[in-house]
Amino acid sequence: MSDSGLGFSVKRFIIFIVGCAVAILIFEGMGEVGGSMIKGQVSKTTSKYHPERNVDDRIKPAFVLEDKVAVVNASESADASVADEWNAEDSCEQVIEGNDMLQFNLKEMKVSAACANVTVILKHTGVMAAEIMGHNWVLSSDADFMPVATAAAGAGLKNNYVPVDDNRVLAATSIIGGGEKTSVTFSIESLSAGDAYTFFCSFPGHYAIMKGAFKVIA
Repeated sequence: MSDSGLGFSVKRFIIFIVGCAVAILIFEGMGEVGGSMIKGQVSKTTSKYHPERNVDDRIKPAFVLEDKVAVVNASESADASVADEWNAEDSCEQVIEGNDMLQFNLKEMKVSAACANVTVILKHTGVMAAEIMGHNWVLSSDADFMPVATAAAGAGLKNNYVPVDDNRVLAATSIIGGGEKTSVTFSIESLSAGDAYTFFCSFPGHYAIMKGAFKVIA
């Protein structure tokens, strides 16, 4: 290659490098201008519709989302603290609800060992008849739960699906249908604080879902 040809190639290379540098500067400038324009437009929209908001909050949604999640979690924690509050004096009377979706509204019931007697009030908030979607409230020890629940089906509706004269049944209500209410009052003198007890609905098949822990608190 001649010297003139080599010089021409070097010149083209230099022009190419300079051109790239200029292009980069132009794009960076456009980016800053574009960013300013977008931020300005967001600022106008924010000021018009949400004057209390900062424009940076609008263009950084991830941080806003994290803040909202933190607030929600804090709120849930506060609600949980309220739910955990327990008054021994009020525990001698308990209210529990069952519905047509095979659900109790409580998973745990706590009573004070100081209660002479405990009254459990069961409300059926559904609409279906007792023959189809009946509910009751039965109490047994944790160990006796499954044997009692299994034997309950043989007792039939006429016996409220509760085994007759079965000492493993510590307390039980009658079977009720939608819109009805029933209750049972029983002594907890024979129940020990710290022992495990289970409450459940003994209507055939319901006990697998409709159950919870019954605790005696010293």
